[in-house]
Amino acid sequence: MTSKSPALQALALLLVLFTMAAMAQDAPPNDDAKHLSEAPVEYRSRQSLGGGATIARLTNGLTVVVRENHAAPVATVRSYVQNTGSAFEGEYLGSGISHLVEHLVSGGTTTKRTEAEIRTIVDSLGGKTNAYTSNDITAYYVDSPAKRVATAIELVADSMQHVTFEQDEYERELGVVQRELEMGESERARVAYQAMKELIFTQHPMRHPIIGYQQVLQDLTRDDVIAFYQKRYVPQNMVFCVVGDVNTDEVLELVKENFATFRRTTERGPVLAAEPDQASPRAVTVEMPGETVNLAISWPTVPLQDEDLYPLDVASYLLTNGDSSRLKKRLVVDQPLAVRVSSASYTPGFVKGWFQISVECEPENVEKCKAIVLEEISRLQRELPDPAELKKVKRQKAAEHVFGQQTVENQAESLVRSYLSSGDPLFDEQYVKGINAVIGDEIAEVARRYFRPDRVNTVLVGPPGTSRQSTDESGDGVESEVVRKVLDNGLTVLVKRHAVLPMVTMQAFVRAGALSDTRETPGRAALTASLLEKGTEKFSGEEIAEFFDSVGGSLTVASQRNTSYATATVLKEDFAGAFDRLEQVLFHPTFPEDEFAKVRELQGSRIAARGNNPQTMMMDFWSGLLPPNDPYAVPTIGTKAGVAGLTIDDLKELHAERFVPSNMVLAVYGDVDPAATIRMLESRLGSLPPGKPSVPDFATSHEREKAVKEFKAADLPGSAMVMVGFPTVSIRDQRGKTSLDVLNAVLTGGSGAGGRLFEELRGARLVYYVFGFQQTGFAPGYQMFMAQTRPETAEEVVQRIRRAIQRIADEGLSDEELARVKEKMIAGHAMSKTTPSAQAFDAALNELYSLGYDFDAGYDERVEAITSDDLKRVAREYLDVPVVAVAGPEE
Repeated sequence: MTSKSPALQALALLLVLFTMAAMAQDAPPNDDAKHLSEAPVEYRSRQSLGGGATIARLTNGLTVVVRENHAAPVATVRSYVQNTGSAFEGEYLGSGISHLVEHLVSGGTTTKRTEAEIRTIVDSLGGKTNAYTSNDITAYYVDSPAKRVATAIELVADSMQHVTFEQDEYERELGVVQRELEMGESERARVAYQAMKELIFTQHPMRHPIIGYQQVLQDLTRDDVIAFYQKRYVPQNMVFCVVGDVNTDEVLELVKENFATFRRTTERGPVLAAEPDQASPRAVTVEMPGETVNLAISWPTVPLQDEDLYPLDVASYLLTNGDSSRLKKRLVVDQPLAVRVSSASYTPGFVKGWFQISVECEPENVEKCKAIVLEEISRLQRELPDPAELKKVKRQKAAEHVFGQQTVENQAESLVRSYLSSGDPLFDEQYVKGINAVIGDEIAEVARRYFRPDRVNTVLVGPPGTSRQSTDESGDGVESEVVRKVLDNGLTVLVKRHAVLPMVTMQAFVRAGALSDTRETPGRAALTASLLEKGTEKFSGEEIAEFFDSVGGSLTVASQRNTSYATATVLKEDFAGAFDRLEQVLFHPTFPEDEFAKVRELQGSRIAARGNNPQTMMMDFWSGLLPPNDPYAVPTIGTKAGVAGLTIDDLKELHAERFVPSNMVLAVYGDVDPAATIRMLESRLGSLPPGKPSVPDFATSHEREKAVKEFKAADLPGSAMVMVGFPTVSIRDQRGKTSLDVLNAVLTGGSGAGGRLFEELRGARLVYYVFGFQQTGFAPGYQMFMAQTRPETAEEVVQRIRRAIQRIADEGLSDEELARVKEKMIAGHAMSKTTPSAQAFDAALNELYSLGYDFDAGYDERVEAITSDDLKRVAREYLDVPVVAVAGPEE
């Protein structure tokens, strides 16, 4: 055996190294390299946080958060990707690439399965999947029945690692995002939010829009998207969360298995530019179509980690949380200067935030509203809050925390967002303690420190001419069956113990919606409902508002097409006091004259404000095309002229006739003793005069009308709105209504995105969104379709909707497609009925409709009974004579 010379050995080594380098260069750019792991992935840490929550970290950098919640057999699976979002896009800053990647990753083709195969699996889980992008995060989720959580985990993990970004999907979603961007330019809320960010942040990338700028977005390529995914979608950037009826050990093992080949990389994230301190006031005015003005006033403040977070949040509650709060009382309750007022202290975890007060009002009231806002800011700086007022705000925050933990989705979002911003998944619980420790002196101090005249920012969004006008957990007996009892006076009561959380919800429904209005009194039911809580025989309106604000509860009184209703939700210990006030509101209102004038004026302003929202504008436009005697011809809120002509006597007449026990259903669900609650209701309400039941008498379907099509000029830059409605059936025709529900799910996905129309129109880049819904009730209603498109494609969208319906009328559905749609509907429906409020709502409403409080229990059976022939029948019988409304630029 001969030995080689040192020179030959060196040459051989060089050849080997050269060959290895060449092989590495020829390897795939991401998947194989990204997933080659030299050592097995294991958990390097695991910690129990209490309350059923656990946090664990894999050796590849992936953080996993799990919380067991066995209140309902559901689960949510979520993945949050850091170093993404509009402020973290680095070389792609301003392009919205995070948002575009989100569109492509969510449900996009992977190396394991196609987009269609993913949709089929998601539909079998109930169809509830979505994603969102913010300034500092991209998040993905799939909700599922708990028994299918392993499938949901695998789906989300697959999307985080193996998306292939097919060319056709890239082109389609790029078009969809551009349509979304165009649509956002006509939405006041988006425009105002972006304008404020650009005022406050002159250097920090927080200033850029989440969706990007049109021109920069259009310059992106598929290669850019793939590169961003490869660099940012890495395990150390991700937090994976599962909450629901699950076993923690099993979930952790499933997550580890699904990320076993996911390899950690070098740290990847941009360095964010610092924002200099603001030295002088800033303001901007944006002109947009509409009759009202949106005014926003803000000051730069602190990031989430700063202790001033707590007094700033309390200050916000003092100003606008509840009708008895300072600004809401002065601007909306005492005198109707504003349609609405709100405030918030925005405190991100990665940059200093801002404190903002937002007001919507008529143009002539802008300066008055602004002056009052600044007066109350000055008051915060000069005066300490009354101890009772401060105690009320702290109670509100505690109640908000409880109410915000009802669903697994809420809990997952809280855990992960808390962890990402503070490092503590249970920060929300510590946050409540911080709030409760706030004293009055701290509120005044932060108000003086941050709310300075030289650091104020003002955004005005108003109609044309505004620029010129402006000058500057669980236990025994957690759940019971529903107890139904009809009192001697005809009042139907439904009581159910649902004690997962210490709260009670009361929901009263009355046959007194807009259907009870006459042609001479449009908006009467809505105005009556609005006035019921403004004064009663026992309590003033202010006292009612003060009570619910002080206990952190809520009271809502409103009117819709078929019913008027009052709902109250409070903590368990406040049930008695809340019921006292609800009883007064329902049966003993006084309709005070001074409040009547203010509420009537406010309703008129709200009617005008509907024109600012493209969807409500279209609903009102479409309704106006119906025959004058059609029950759906007038918006439930009424018309400005009709409401202006209403009198107190009109409201008293409606209340005396309709708000009577025999015309009402009252549901009480929550942490209550059913037997004791029934006895209390009998004692308190059983002796009231019964009145006469008012059961609407309508046919089960419409008389045939001729087709109608109208165009309306509307200032929707680059966009057009399409609404198509077909006269259908009332709730009494349940076979027909359920058939139409299934048909709607076939076409537009029902409760989740998808469906034939959704895939066709979005795939052709014709629309940003298309959805369908039924509006029906005692009177035969309509099957509706709404879409946002471009002006030049509006007619094509209408025709494609009609052709999609005709295809069902001609061909029906295959057994396979029909079975998939039913499975999605049934799973989605089950996951929507997990809270006491949702259950009480359905039970009371179905009882009022004479369907029975347990009608919802037969949902699965009714859906399963629908056949392809049923769909063909309803498509032929009802969906052939449309009322079509199109709105867009006049040209």
